[in-house]
Amino acid sequence: MITLTEVTEFVTLLAILLGGGMIGAGIMKRIKFPTIIGFVIIGMLAGPYGLGIVEDVELINLLAEFGIIILLFTIGLEFSIEKLRKAGMKAIIVGTSEIAIMFFLGYITAFSFGWNHLESLYLAGILAISSTAISMRLLRDMKLIQTKEFNTVITILIVEDLVAVLLLVILGNASAGAAVDIFGVGQMILQSLAFFVISLAVGIKLIPKLMEKINNLDIPEGSFITALALGFGMAALAHFLGQSTAIGAFLMGMMIASSKHSKHITEKVLPLRDFFVTIFFVSVGMLVNIFVIPSVVLISIPIIVLAVMGKFVGNFFGATVGGHDLVGASTVGAVMVPRGEFSFIIAKQGIDTGTIRDSLYPVTMLVTLATMLLMPLLLRALPTLIDKRTYVPEKILNPLFTVGIFFRQILSSQQGISKLSLLLKKQAPKFFINLIVVVAILAIIDFFKIDIINAIKTMGIPTLLEPELFLTVISMFLITYPIISLVGKIEYIVGVLSELMTGRLASSLHRNIVDKPIHRLIRNILFIGLVLIMVSIIQPYISGIASMSFLPLLISGIGLIISITLIVDTIFVFQRISRTHIMDTLLKEDEYATKDERRENEY
Repeated sequence: MITLTEVTEFVTLLAILLGGGMIGAGIMKRIKFPTIIGFVIIGMLAGPYGLGIVEDVELINLLAEFGIIILLFTIGLEFSIEKLRKAGMKAIIVGTSEIAIMFFLGYITAFSFGWNHLESLYLAGILAISSTAISMRLLRDMKLIQTKEFNTVITILIVEDLVAVLLLVILGNASAGAAVDIFGVGQMILQSLAFFVISLAVGIKLIPKLMEKINNLDIPEGSFITALALGFGMAALAHFLGQSTAIGAFLMGMMIASSKHSKHITEKVLPLRDFFVTIFFVSVGMLVNIFVIPSVVLISIPIIVLAVMGKFVGNFFGATVGGHDLVGASTVGAVMVPRGEFSFIIAKQGIDTGTIRDSLYPVTMLVTLATMLLMPLLLRALPTLIDKRTYVPEKILNPLFTVGIFFRQILSSQQGISKLSLLLKKQAPKFFINLIVVVAILAIIDFFKIDIINAIKTMGIPTLLEPELFLTVISMFLITYPIISLVGKIEYIVGVLSELMTGRLASSLHRNIVDKPIHRLIRNILFIGLVLIMVSIIQPYISGIASMSFLPLLISGIGLIISITLIVDTIFVFQRISRTHIMDTLLKEDEYATKDERRENEY
């Protein structure tokens, strides 16, 4: 039975969460920083690891979990299949690409620190998703709602929210199957995706009809109460089936979003969301052990640098491809830098399952706070719509901007789209088949490694090397052909892309002046990606060789040297492009194409 003392403690906790949170938010508002930082800092001070004003960790966890359910439910309400369709395929591709780049860089970085695969995946997920709450609030504060940049950010955030939910599903079930074999983990992931797809397919048909009947009852609060009941009910069902409660709430939100009355329901739920978002961020701060922070500062610095640069570059490039000028693309890139709610949700899920190190939570805290604090500085230091003056020379952004314009011209040309689609249909399957063959060979040999080594020893098969190292050499030999095939596929793709990119410029400049530097530029970019992929695949495989513990470091070093060499060559290529006035010609071509596109839209 709940006593009066326990009720008083709960009421006191709410007073601290809300009152203290607003004090912190007010301070942040005065110094023009995101208010969410204030919520988190107040939580850190008042929690069991701070001043100890609140010490009931179980109650804090319960409130945080409740806040996550409400937050994901309202995100689902604001997310619909129709919105994703209206965003357009090009915008979806851009959003997915920048997430993939950031996720990949995060995984490689974590693994280079010696973290295991699951921890590396969690850090990648934490870094890949921007804060919807902060980005949206910032754009409103900057009065940029009626701009092209606002629409671009909205589109990217829609894609990111969907990817974040899928990450929660996959990572959550990978964590649950951490102690079983790879086939068991794969089976659980498939079960999760099946739950996601089946629930959504059935719910989108049934829930809108149910909401229509509830609305016909003419009970003012009927739709609102029913929506909350369905959200909590779906969360409970998801938990019963071994899924995340937050995922269930998100799915129900998406189902209700397909109803004609979703806008009315959302308007009533939003104040509830604001209430629980405040509780969530303050409770998240309370769960951070501030005494661990000094021990993770050094490892957090490179992660913060990667988080800022990776997110800015990915979104700057995507916005350029989407049709923004340099200032607009820079604005989108800076606004998308902050991490927030999903980073905390992913980190908390990993900690709760007990499968990742506790230090990941304070690392997440430092990364999130740093990206929030750096965002206003980036908006001032870079050429953005806030201040077009810049402390960073535009020539530093010009190379990335130029590459973005190349891809924009391809996507804006019907002939370019046709050739690019044909290229993807013809070469992409072959590329991924070879990549899968490499992964499959290493995975199969790794799975049966102990049996093979025992067989070699039992049968007395002569090997010049110790059995484990001998097996590794055989593995590298077996993946040589598919890797060579991958290189060939990339060379073919480079040839087609360079032909597409130089076609419009060839009429203005001599063909050889255009062809060679553009070919080198595309080749360098794609081969840097291939090198990083190969390192991420091979390094985990060889990390288990106890007698040669230096091999992972050697592989990483070789990959780094090759990547740096290609990056240096890329810099020389851009210098040559500038000397031959390719960039000026390209910008003029793009300006004419943009004017033609505007005339067509007006017509």
